[in-house]
Amino acid sequence: MPIETIIIIASTIGTAVWSVVTWADQQEKAREEVDSNLDAIYINPFLRVAQMLQGRLYRILAENEIEYLRSGIAHKGDIVGEISYHEALEIVFIMVKYFGWSSVFFQYGSYTDDRKAIELTTTISDLFADRNTFGDDPFSFTHSRQQSLGQRFVTRIIASHTAFPEFRAATVYQFEKEVNESKEQSTQLYLDLYRTIEDIRQAQTSKTLEGRARLVEIHNTLVDLINYIEVKEGFTLSREPRKKLQLVSDEIVSYKSNVSAEQSFFEQWLPISPFLDNLAEVVQPEQSSIDPSILHVTEGRIRLKVPSLNYNPEHAQLIQSSIQALQGVKSIEIRPQASSLIVYFDKTIPKVLFERDLLVCLASDRCLN
Repeated sequence: MPIETIIIIASTIGTAVWSVVTWADQQEKAREEVDSNLDAIYINPFLRVAQMLQGRLYRILAENEIEYLRSGIAHKGDIVGEISYHEALEIVFIMVKYFGWSSVFFQYGSYTDDRKAIELTTTISDLFADRNTFGDDPFSFTHSRQQSLGQRFVTRIIASHTAFPEFRAATVYQFEKEVNESKEQSTQLYLDLYRTIEDIRQAQTSKTLEGRARLVEIHNTLVDLINYIEVKEGFTLSREPRKKLQLVSDEIVSYKSNVSAEQSFFEQWLPISPFLDNLAEVVQPEQSSIDPSILHVTEGRIRLKVPSLNYNPEHAQLIQSSIQALQGVKSIEIRPQASSLIVYFDKTIPKVLFERDLLVCLASDRCLN
């Protein structure tokens, strides 16, 4: 075969290979962008409101927030020594926002086929609706009422500029305005919420809060749900491990929830989410900006941010050789300019176990030095 023909064939093959590699890289970047969009649009808002509801329930049930609110300054029209209408309405508003974002989370994003997430969100919805176990207390909301309230105050944005449906929650002021207007007209919206608002206002202590047995179970399931999603997402919204609650002889006691070995490990490693800046009830601890952090995990693939990759080429080589030695690793992609590290691993290895081994490797002396 003439040398010219060989050169042409080799050149054609090289061009084809380069095109495939470039296309694969473009597809990977597009997939990363989609993952980030799904997190921002569906997962993060849901996780934030779940955290807000869990935290509020804990303070009401276990930290005497009822007594604290009763000692506050009365608003116009309220009675001194009684929980204000505004305070009670704000608590209910968090619940309604949870109903809305829960529905969105259930239908869109990367957890729509996650059996564990579906099981936990369904359990919480069932607990709100369960009248056989808890009776018809003021925190009882049928599935249809949950859906109706959620869709009314977490609405789809019509003029969305993304490829995915976007949603927006009403503000507490919009919520209060609609509830007040419904009160004047005695519409179903106000009837759905009136008992709950008044139950909170009339409670002397958490002991006298009607429906607290239901709220304890909802709180505990929220703890399980938030912990599960945080491990999957690779960050945490809480500075301290969340506690569960239990009714013992009419007293509510808190205890540290039983977690798996993998989750106990991750409590030491999950980076604190930047969303903590917007959560008044949580204080963000100091965190090193050079620490590796998990950005996204799917079956057989994990993406991390490793800041040192951007300015230390020798460190990049050291990390690559160390990770390559881990069991199940198929390939590694390092993008220094983006401080990004992508590891492809055997899909038969549980994600949590591989994350554990990977973080141990990145924290070891051979990777840090």
